[in-house]
Amino acid sequence: MKTMSLAMLDQSKDDIHEAYQTNSLSKIGKETLYVFDRVVHFMLSAFKNRLKGITFENSEFEFDEAYLRSEKNMKHMLKTMELLAKLKSPVSDLEFGKLKVDVERWHYRMGGEGMYFEYREEYLITPKEAAESLGVSNVTLNKYMKQGLDMVDTTSHRKIPKHAIELWKDPVYAIRMQMLAQEIKLRNQTPEERLKEVLEEITELQKQYKAKNVWEVLHKNKVMDIDAMDDPSDMRKWKDLEEEREELLEELIGGPGLAKET
Repeated sequence: MKTMSLAMLDQSKDDIHEAYQTNSLSKIGKETLYVFDRVVHFMLSAFKNRLKGITFENSEFEFDEAYLRSEKNMKHMLKTMELLAKLKSPVSDLEFGKLKVDVERWHYRMGGEGMYFEYREEYLITPKEAAESLGVSNVTLNKYMKQGLDMVDTTSHRKIPKHAIELWKDPVYAIRMQMLAQEIKLRNQTPEERLKEVLEEITELQKQYKAKNVWEVLHKNKVMDIDAMDDPSDMRKWKDLEEEREELLEELIGGPGLAKET
């Protein structure tokens, strides 16, 4: 696996710092595209046993200027260049998955549109194999996929890239993978479609906890705060869904407070 030399790394760091010191949007954009292009080519050449290709919905970027000028973008570029210089073979599925998620999230934040990964058939596993690897039922695995577990639709059925299993076991990257999947889904959904999905998710939580809302669950458990629950993750999700429902209804109908419980 060919990595970046330390001399090239130092020069790239200098170029990035210079672009931000001058606050030149054209220079920052040039450096951003250079780093992004390098990491994509690196992934295609270094991970041929996993990837068949990476394609884009649109080859031209309409940059998010605010993000491009941000410290987050600069830090991401520097971190990515250091990673390319230090990554050693063999790269684990977890390391590959982290890089894939970070690059894809970065692509969307800088203003990119669809980014698609095509995997080798031998790198994909069936839902049954994935469930066994995670030690869960098929029903639970389907729930994970709805939440954002990375998957692909093949000609016959859904399959899961091996890195997704390892990422799901990592607390930080499991959340990042879910957030990325949600962001991609929202890009392709109308407000009406998203509202329908939010209401379905809220209904499932209401049925599961036999309560109308989060506060009723807290009352039943005799606690005052979500964090006081033994497992607060569902309550946080429920609260976020309720807030999103309010925002969607405001957008579709107009006027605050239209989504309150009756």
